[in-house]
Parts: sequence; structure tokens; C-alpha cells
Amino acid sequence: MSKNLVIVESPTKARTLQRFLGKEYVVEASIGHINNLESGYGAKYTGPVAGVDKDFEPIWGLEKGATTRINNLNKLAKNSEIIYLAADPDREGEGIAFHVANALIEKKQPKEKFKRVVFHEITEKAVKEAFEKAGQLNMDLVDAHISRRLVDRLVGFSLSGLTSSLLRLKRLSVGRVQSVAVSIIKDKEDEIQAFVPEEYWNITGYFSKNNQTYEGKLFEIDGKSQKEIIISNESDASNIQIELEKQKYNVYSIKSNVRKTKPRAPFTTSSLQQDASSRLRMSPSVTMSTAQQLFQGINLGNGEEGLITYMRTDSTALSQDSLSQIKNFITTSYGDIYHNERKYKTTSANAQEAHEAIRPTSISRTPESIKKYLIKTDKDGSTNDRQFKLYDLIWKRTVASQMAESQNKKTSIITTSSDEKYKFKSDYDQLVFDGFKKLFPEKKADDMPDIAENEEINVESVKKEQKFTQHPPRYSEASLIRTMEELGVGRPSTYASILNTVKDKKYIWVINRSIYLSPIGNALVEELNKHFSKSVMDYKFTEKMENDLDLISNGELRRSEFVKSFWSNFEPIKNNYEKMAEDHPRNPSEYNFIRTNIICSSKSPCINSETGKEFEENDPPLGKKSINSSLEKLPRMVWIRFRNNRGDGGFLACEDRECKVTADESAWAGFGRRRNRTIEALKNSMKEKSIH
Repeated sequence: MSKNLVIVESPTKARTLQRFLGKEYVVEASIGHINNLESGYGAKYTGPVAGVDKDFEPIWGLEKGATTRINNLNKLAKNSEIIYLAADPDREGEGIAFHVANALIEKKQPKEKFKRVVFHEITEKAVKEAFEKAGQLNMDLVDAHISRRLVDRLVGFSLSGLTSSLLRLKRLSVGRVQSVAVSIIKDKEDEIQAFVPEEYWNITGYFSKNNQTYEGKLFEIDGKSQKEIIISNESDASNIQIELEKQKYNVYSIKSNVRKTKPRAPFTTSSLQQDASSRLRMSPSVTMSTAQQLFQGINLGNGEEGLITYMRTDSTALSQDSLSQIKNFITTSYGDIYHNERKYKTTSANAQEAHEAIRPTSISRTPESIKKYLIKTDKDGSTNDRQFKLYDLIWKRTVASQMAESQNKKTSIITTSSDEKYKFKSDYDQLVFDGFKKLFPEKKADDMPDIAENEEINVESVKKEQKFTQHPPRYSEASLIRTMEELGVGRPSTYASILNTVKDKKYIWVINRSIYLSPIGNALVEELNKHFSKSVMDYKFTEKMENDLDLISNGELRRSEFVKSFWSNFEPIKNNYEKMAEDHPRNPSEYNFIRTNIICSSKSPCINSETGKEFEENDPPLGKKSINSSLEKLPRMVWIRFRNNRGDGGFLACEDRECKVTADESAWAGFGRRRNRTIEALKNSMKEKSIH
């Protein structure tokens, strides 16, 4: 028993730790979870659903391949003096460690051999310090993990089958958090559908002085601001335009002030997913898997080393050691004037899991210095720079958080007609001191004209432009995550998997980064809201459940009390829902057969009925109104839903059954290169096969 056994989740993490710990340790991976709640045909139904017994305790089954993994770990454990459980530092990691320990204890390994090590970054220093402070499993975190699994199982298994019966669809997935996420999207969709656009006109003046030109927006008429007076039709706009062209103008005022902008706090899980989506166009799932790679270890020429701290965190705090590193880097690279230390406080309700923000493990390891190790070539020969881009984003956000505020000189020029009836406003923004923006270079701003107050100004032209008020913007994945976080729906570590599930189940479509609710998603939320609007579909209820899970993880609430209380409130509503599913099933044609906005024609293939132009990559699905009556009469492609062994699917076919044109559904509701390819394939199919 000369060696100690260290058990982690992944082989990459195992390789990184093995290099730090040396020959006295054997580091082995459990390959994620080894246990899951029982399900399937062989599951025991002794409680309300499979995997939960009558006392609301979990009934665990083994994951596929887990027996082999446990036997392998047990062989190594027999020759080890101490067994270190080194899973990730969160509830799920604690749950994995707990199950691994239990499996080995069942193999007659003594309880006394097990120790829990927790580290939030995989560097030699952090890992060795963690092993010196090795302790015991945190059973409060384990209970919180199991509580979430139990409640999610109770909701999912109870409602999925009933909802499938009600909607007359096979094997729908109804989850405690994912259904609320779809409900949030439906609320936005309802806002958009109820919105009535209103016409308005903008008027812009183009002025000059000493061969310098500038423009201004008309914002005041007879002392009334743009908010008080709206130019709502072309006739009024033309009359004002004619009058403006006859006027003489002068500079009424030039006012400036300096505004300071603070850098944003270091990344949490949620803010990282939002920023990566907005700036890098990475989906939350890609962001989290890439961050996992950076955390577990990247080979920088001398073996793997973790490049960032743990990526599942609600904290914005930075350690004193990292603050010192950042200060040294900023003052050395940019000068003392650029440094401004800030200590951010976490807003997490759960102190035990709020360790540190996501940050680089070494500030001196700049993105450019390791760029060659972070850019890979995929199997198809394309360049994969996701690791580099995400590391660059994290590094800059962390360093910027400790830099000085930027300073901008904001200047407003008011140009007025000689009778002061009409006033135009021109805004200019000049960077005075870049501060933290040194890391985020901005485009050069327009130069301000060299003019003075009371000077006469020439008017070159006046132009009017028709506009319409726009409906509230659709959610992007980034803005949906932000809304879910604000409402307390789910936890940041679950957002990526939630979005993946609702996309895979066709409850939503993501087109050109905008989220559209599908007819199936709409029907699902409508039916669930009829019965569960004050329980699992209520934002406040979901937020309270997350807070209760935090209480469990802090030892302030018992697991059994939490789960039993939930079921006692949920079961009566579920029973009423079951009766509705049996007595009043819904007609599935509204979401199984959907008339699209793609016109089937051999002469002009793939015309969008809403625009009258060729259907393009960024065109949204679900066209309801044709641009004119002649287009409305033409046959369209229909989306047809089906289910096979691989899960939910769909395809496109011409609504005229005599026509043999079919296509992949991604031509209508896909994204990226695949959508481009399938649109082109559909065009070719129409040219060859369409009878219209």
C-alpha cells in the first residue's frame, strides 16, 4: 500500500493531476457519474415514480459501463492507503464523489480510507494545498444534489407521460426548469404577437461650416420634445421638411461633460455564457464544454495544466493572490495610473458554493503567449480557435476588472432655426482616457466640427425617413439566460443543458441568434399553465425551490422535509391534470403539420411568402401572412413532425400530395452552414421535381 488513489471524473483531469502529484499517487477517472435514479422497464415502482421509493428516498441504478469502472477502481483501492475523492467543487461533484465512495465501500473498502479534496483551479500550488487540507464529504451538498434529482424526477416522470397523452404525441419531455424556460419564451412571443406597429418619421438635417459637415436629428418643435410630438405620417413630415429647408440656422449651444465608466466584474458562470454568446457567438453548451477543457488542463508543451479556475460559480470575488498578480501585470505593462483595485462581493445565496469568479490561473500567461497551444485543427481541416477566444475573453475581463475607469467627453451640439422653432441635436463621444478600455479598443469616433456657439450655419439638406415602432426583441440565448437568472429560474450551471434540451425537443428554434417558439412549445406551455400556473410553472415557485436547495446545501433544511413538502402540494394538481389528459386530449394537427412560408415552385424556387424574395439563411420560420394575395394562393412546403429511434424529427414536403418535393427541416428552421446547404438542396429539388 505504497501509493494513494485519487479519483476524478475525467481522463484529462486525471492526467493533469498525475503530473502534479507524482509517483506516490495513482490518479484514475470514474468517467462522470456511476449512479442514476432507476428508470426503464426494469425499474422498481415502489413509490410515486420510478427511481423514488414510498418514503421519497432515491432508488439508484448503475450507469452503463459503471460496473467495469467500479471494479477497476476497486483493484487500485485495495493497494492504496488513502482514497482521495477529487471531483469538481460543487453539488454535482460532491454527488459523484459520494456515489464512488459508496460503491467502493460496498466492495469492502473501509470508510476511514476516504478523504475529500476540493480545489478551484488545477495548478500545482492549488492542488498540493488542497491535498494538505483534505477533509470529509460535505453531506449537505450531497443532499442538495439528491434533492434536485428527486424533485426533477417527480416532475419529469409525472408530467411527461401525461402531457404526451394530452397532446397526443409520443414521449414528450417535461422538466421542472426547462418547461418554465419555454414559458418565459412564450410570454415574449405573446408580447410580440400582441404588438401593433405604429408609423413615425425621423427628420435629419445636414449642416456645414468652413468646409466641415455634420448632421443632427430634429428633436424639438415649438419647445416640445420628440417624446411629446410624433410625426406620424408622410404629409406632416413633408410639410415640416419644406419649412426646414427655408430656414436659416445657428449654433444654439455646445455642452460637454466627462463621464466615467467602470469595468464590469469578473465572470460568473452566467455572465460568461452571456458574453460568449454575444461576443463570440458561442452557444452556452459550447461555452461550458470549452471552459471545462480550459479548467481541466491544456498541454502547453510540458504537460497539461489548468488555465482557468472552476467555471461553475456564482461569485465575482477574486483571491488576494490573484489580485496581487493582476496589479503587478497592470503596473508593469501599462503604468500605475491604469491600476485600480476593486474587491467584488458575491451576490450568491449559497456561500458554500460561491468560491471565486472565473479567472485565469496565471495572469502572466497572456492569451497571445499561449495562442499556438489553444488553436487546433478539426478532423475536417477547419481551424478551431474556440479555446483561444474564450481564454482571451476571460483573461481580459479579469484584468480589466482591476483597471482604472475610462473617461469619455460627451458633447451635445444644438443647432436651431433662427426663430428657435426647430432644434436639431448632434452627439459626439470622445475618449479622453482609455483606462480598462485599453484591452477593448474602440472604433475611432467621428470628429466634432470646429464651430462655436451663436455661429451661423449653412443647411445643406433636410431628409425625412419613414420608420415603424418595433416589437420587443426576441430572446437570444444570452438574453434568455440573463432573464432566467434575474427570475431565479434554475442555476447557471444548468442553463446550457436546459437550452440544449428545449432545442432538441423542437420546443424552440434558434434562427440568426433569435429564439422562436415552435407550435409544439406553445401547446406544451398552454396546457401546463392551465393547471400548474401557481406551482411548477410559476417563476416565484421555481425561485423558491432554488432557494430551498441552497438552504439544504447550507444545512438549514432537511432533504426529506423538502421533497415530501413538494410532493404533497404537487400531487393533487397532477391528479387533476391526469383526468384532463384522459378526457380532453388536444388535436395534434396544429403542431404536427405546419404550413411554412416557403413557396413550392419550379420557376422561382424557395420564395418566402412574407417577403416575395428568395428564402435566405436568416429568414425566420412560421410565416403567417403573405405579402400579397397572389402569393397566398401558391402551394407551400409543409413541416411534418415524426418520431423515430433517434428521437424527435421533422421534414418538409409540398402541401400538394401530387408534388414529390421534400427536404430536410433545417432548410426552414435550421441555422448556419447546414441551413445554407439544405436551402440550396431544396431549390434544386424544386427545379427538378416541383409540378408548380
